[in-house]
Amino acid sequence: MDYYACDISAKMLSQSSIPADRKFVGKATDIEFPRDSFDYIFLLGVTTYQSPDEFDQTLAFISARLAPFGKAILSFTNRSSLDHFFRGILRLAKPMISAGVMAQSFATHAYSQGDVAEMIETHDLYVAKSTYLNHTFSPFNTLLPRSSVSLARWIGSNCPAALLPICSADFIVFVEQASSRV
Repeated sequence: MDYYACDISAKMLSQSSIPADRKFVGKATDIEFPRDSFDYIFLLGVTTYQSPDEFDQTLAFISARLAPFGKAILSFTNRSSLDHFFRGILRLAKPMISAGVMAQSFATHAYSQGDVAEMIETHDLYVAKSTYLNHTFSPFNTLLPRSSVSLARWIGSNCPAALLPICSADFIVFVEQASSRV
């Protein structure tokens, strides 16, 4: 197996055990990787912090660099979730918050699965599979982490599928090239 990693944060990469010749600082769209195509592309915890234009450029990169029958796995903040709703309410208290992600000055973006599918399809890609995950709710996941984990497990095992969109802070999509669609 051959792999490469990139992150816009040199500090994040320095914390990893990835060999120096395999890690790159910057945006994937700006990096000259030693390969032209990839069997798998993982974009986890990134889309929330990309502007819509940056995300569109990333999709173009994925479309151009994904090997035939390759897969891209992308995670998203779920716009339909209670967690996203509660975080919006908590942002009203932003002037009083001095630490953590909530205190950051950068914009964040949340998506619905339908929005993601539409954006992906404009790049000759399609969503082969999607699933909801991270069944947590702010601020309870921070204030009561053990209880939050127990509740998340219970939701993951017992929640009706129709309620997962509101009970899941994130979702993940498995993307393939439209030309490989069976």
